[in-house]
Amino acid sequence: MPLTVYTASLESAISYWDTGESQVVPWIFGIAHPTGFPAFTIAAGIFAHVFAIGTVAWRIAFFSAIAMSAASWAIFRALRELRCDTWIALGAGWVFAFGEIAWTRGTRAEVHALAACLAALTIYFSVRWYERGEHRAFVLGALCWGLAIATHPIAGLLAPALLVVLFARRGTIRLRSFALALLMLSCGLALYAYLPIRSAMVTQARLDPTLALGDPPGKAFWDMNHTATWDGFKHFLSGSDFGVGGAFAAAVKWQTYRDGVPPFLKELWREITAFGLLLTAGGMVALFRRSPWLAAALFLAAACPAIFAFGYPTEADLARYYLIPFLVAAILAGYGASAIARASPELRAISMLLMPAIAVTLLIVNRDTFQQPSYTGAAELISTIVASTPDDAVLLAPWIDSTALAYAAYVDHSLGHRIVDSAWLSDEAARVPGWMRQGRHVYVVDQVFGSVTGYRLIRIPGSPDLFRVAKE
Repeated sequence: MPLTVYTASLESAISYWDTGESQVVPWIFGIAHPTGFPAFTIAAGIFAHVFAIGTVAWRIAFFSAIAMSAASWAIFRALRELRCDTWIALGAGWVFAFGEIAWTRGTRAEVHALAACLAALTIYFSVRWYERGEHRAFVLGALCWGLAIATHPIAGLLAPALLVVLFARRGTIRLRSFALALLMLSCGLALYAYLPIRSAMVTQARLDPTLALGDPPGKAFWDMNHTATWDGFKHFLSGSDFGVGGAFAAAVKWQTYRDGVPPFLKELWREITAFGLLLTAGGMVALFRRSPWLAAALFLAAACPAIFAFGYPTEADLARYYLIPFLVAAILAGYGASAIARASPELRAISMLLMPAIAVTLLIVNRDTFQQPSYTGAAELISTIVASTPDDAVLLAPWIDSTALAYAAYVDHSLGHRIVDSAWLSDEAARVPGWMRQGRHVYVVDQVFGSVTGYRLIRIPGSPDLFRVAKE
C-alpha cells in the first residue's frame, strides 16, 4: 500500500540542494557531502543503473520509495512480534508511511529514507530477538545496524537502545552468535572504505572536470573533501564542518530541551495526529507493564536521535532527523491500540480500526503530495544556462544551484563542455584570471559573493540571473 501511494506521488524532476546531490552522486558513484553516506551511494547507484526505467532522478526517488515502504513493513512486523492484531499492525505501518515528513522524504532522492528503512529493520530484528531469542534475528539486526550507520550516522544513536536489549537478554547470547553479529556489524561499517578508495580512483583517472581548472582534488559530487588522504578522511567522518560536536554538547543543556521539545511534539502531532499521540503514550505505558526493558529500549531509540536533532540547528531540513523517532512512535501507537483491544474485548472491533482510520485521515490531509509529479524543478535553471552561456563556460554556482547543474552535466550531459564548480566567486577569485587567460568564459550563477580584482560582473537577467566575469 505505501509503495503504491509513493509511486503515484514521486518527485522526479531535477532538484536543487541535497536532493539534487542525491540524484547525481549515486549515478556517478561519487562522494556526497559529509559523512558521505556510502551505503546509499552504492545501493542507489546500482539500483539506478540496473533498473533502467524512467529518468535517473525518477529511479532514485523510486529507490527511496522502496526503502521507506520497507520501513513501514518493518513496523508491521515488529508489532506482529509483539502479538498485535494484523489490522492494527498494518495501520501503524501506514500511519508512519502517510505522515507528511515520511511521505515527502520517501518520494524523492533522500539518504534518510534508506537510513529509516535500515533503522526500522534493526529495531524489528531486535524486538524479534528479544521476544523469541532467535539467534538469526540477532545477527541480521547487527548487519542492518552496520548498514544503517554506513547510510547515515544518525542510526548510530540507536546504540543505547540496543545495549538495553542486549543487557536484558544477556543470558541467552551464544558466543558464536555474538562473534557472527560483530562480523556482520563490521561488514556494514566497512562500506566507509568506499570513500578513500573511490576518492583515489577519481583523482587518478581525473574524472572530476574541475581538476582541469587547476583546482586541487576535493570538489563536490566526484570527490568531496578528497577522502583519499587520512586527514581528509578523518575530517570528513567527524562532521566538524557541520557542528556535530556542538549538537552532542547541547544534549546536557536544559535550553536544548526547552527549545527543541515543543517543535518536535508539534511535528509528531502533525505526523501521527493527536489521537495517534495519545495512543503512543498509552502504548509506552502498556509495554512498560509487560516488558520494561523493551519499553526502555524503544524509548531510547526514539529519544536519542530526537535529542541530537534538538541541538543541531545548522541542519536545513531538521524534520528528516525525526524519522526514527516517528517510526518508534508508530510502533508504540500500534501497541497502544492493541492494549485497548486486550483490556476491553467489547472495544476490540473499534480498536482494530483505530490505526487504519488515522492512516486514511493522514492520506487525505496530506493529499497535496500527489501533486509532486508535476513539479518542474530546475528545468528553467538549466535552460537558462544552456541558452545564455557558451559551451566552454566555467559556472560558479552556490550549493543550492550547483546540485541541479551537476545533474545536467554528469547525468543528462546536457551542459556540453561547461564545467560546474560548486563555489562562491570569492573561493575561486585567485584562479579566475588564469582561466580567462586560457580563453575560458566564467559565469557566476544566481548569487554573487566576492569579487575579482581588475574584473567586473555583467548581469544577464534571467531565471535566475547570471553574471559574466569581464576584464575592466
